[in-house]
Amino acid sequence: MQSKKHILIIDDEPDVTDLLKDFFEQNNFKTEIVEDGSKALMSFKDALPDIVITDLLLPGEHGINVIKTIKDEYSLPVIIITGIYKKEEIKNVIDDYSVEGFFEKPVNLEALLKKVNFILNVRAL
Repeated sequence: MQSKKHILIIDDEPDVTDLLKDFFEQNNFKTEIVEDGSKALMSFKDALPDIVITDLLLPGEHGINVIKTIKDEYSLPVIIITGIYKKEEIKNVIDDYSVEGFFEKPVNLEALLKKVNFILNVRAL
């Protein structure tokens, strides 16, 4: 049997992280929550996730810097979920760092799941 895919969720809003954690665990994913950009980057030393879902406005280290490091050092797929953003800035981040997805908050969970499954080549059960 295939092991569960591991999702790292980086967001400082407990309502968002709790919702995403519960939702993805119900859909057979292993999840890890980190609420700070700097702590998220340190967490990569322990275990690499299969995919990262991150907000942009984070304490510690801004989400753009987190994405840049993830892409430069680990080449992992990244999905941005954010509520406050400048459209041009987001477009540049997506283009510059080849971000795999972008969702506005409040996020459509089914669409997010579909995107994660597509990126990770996971078949729905």
